[in-house]
Amino acid sequence: MKFGQDYQAALQREEFPQDWVESAISYKKLKKCIKRVQQELNGLGLDQDTLNALWQHVSTGTEALSDDNVASRMLHYTFDGNDKVRFVPKLTIALDPRDGSPMDAWLSPSTRRHLRRLSRNSKPLVDVEEVSPSAPNGGDADNSETDATEATDTTEASEEQQHSEIETVEIPLTSDSEFFQILRRELRSLDGLQHKEQQTISDDISRLAHQLQDLKASKKKRSKQDIEQWRRLFELYAESEVFRSSHEADAGARDVEHAQKQLQLFTKSVQEQRVKGALVSKESNEAMDRFLKINIDLLRLMRFQEMNRIALSKILKKFDKRTALHARAAIPESLRSGAAVSQDLARGTCYTIANELMSVIPQVNDYLCPVCFSITYKPVRLACNHVFCIRCLIIMQREEQSHCPMCRADVVLKADSDNVDQKLMAFLEKNFKAEVKEKQKANEIAAAIDRFGEPYMEPLKCSVM
Repeated sequence: MKFGQDYQAALQREEFPQDWVESAISYKKLKKCIKRVQQELNGLGLDQDTLNALWQHVSTGTEALSDDNVASRMLHYTFDGNDKVRFVPKLTIALDPRDGSPMDAWLSPSTRRHLRRLSRNSKPLVDVEEVSPSAPNGGDADNSETDATEATDTTEASEEQQHSEIETVEIPLTSDSEFFQILRRELRSLDGLQHKEQQTISDDISRLAHQLQDLKASKKKRSKQDIEQWRRLFELYAESEVFRSSHEADAGARDVEHAQKQLQLFTKSVQEQRVKGALVSKESNEAMDRFLKINIDLLRLMRFQEMNRIALSKILKKFDKRTALHARAAIPESLRSGAAVSQDLARGTCYTIANELMSVIPQVNDYLCPVCFSITYKPVRLACNHVFCIRCLIIMQREEQSHCPMCRADVVLKADSDNVDQKLMAFLEKNFKAEVKEKQKANEIAAAIDRFGEPYMEPLKCSVM
């Protein structure tokens, strides 16, 4: 089955909203337009084989004539105008100023006749480029051309003189312009759709963030219980790395298939650990459903975006293959880097989730001591700004380790009670009561062992007979 058929079938199979399907790149329509471009080029004697040979001749000729750069101007395919308003593709071919024939004498007679006639009928479009003086001893252009013609049959120098003046003719390609105007219009429509849907997702995240802030500010006991479940949910979400990976092997944005797999694993973990089932309030249950829906909506938008990105790549590749115009190397940047085909959608949304949602309910993993990997209590902030729990700092000072384990700054032995971060300590006591209590108990036991030795622990141990 051809790509166009697969593409249309996938648009329907994924059950995208109708306005999404209508905004998608019309691959079939653009493919028909390519046929009209082919017909127009054939009518000018510039069929696919002729253009491919011409490009090849330009490529090899550029090396041979690098001094005056004539061959590099024998054929151009460019876009004229402002791509934000209107741009027009142009095919420019160098002509011999003596008779208006293309510089490449090997072209077929019919092609040469077409181009010569086009040159005569489009004089306002002709540009003259001078590479070197063409009329020595004060002679005019006509005399220089006559001299060059006479010298052609006798000396090698005359070949250089032949290229002293280069006329270029711009070939208007109506169907070509139509193809890119349609494509640009559809990409603009896709950009607008994506901005709209992305804004909807961002608004949903903001509303959910306000709901969590209200839940966190509540003094009700059930609200405190729900907060712990949300903390667990965000912990599982961070571990799943649904849309972006922080692992060295595959760091960066995930593709749609991998993101879908990770989202399924995350949802399964939530169900297995009964995170949602442990919520007490109706509002929290609805909010958690909304969070899961945000991720599903983002995944669906990413899938739609990826399908259009592939369709864009395929249709431009087909355009170049059928027309031999090398358009992909010349198209405006706006057609290649618009929001509709960019790969930054997941990154932007993940950033919003982290800053607006997950920041409302802090995660204990963000406040772990880099030495013992438990909560950083009591937190000691060194002069280098790295933070360690007081127990680990005492051990480092006792062993006379003067350098910070993170940055190797000579600051450890200089720390004292003034380095305890009171503000951070209050924050940890407020948000991680269970973890702080467990760490305090562990510190007390460790301090007692330091003072009284291991036998101190024997009475505290319970043995089962």
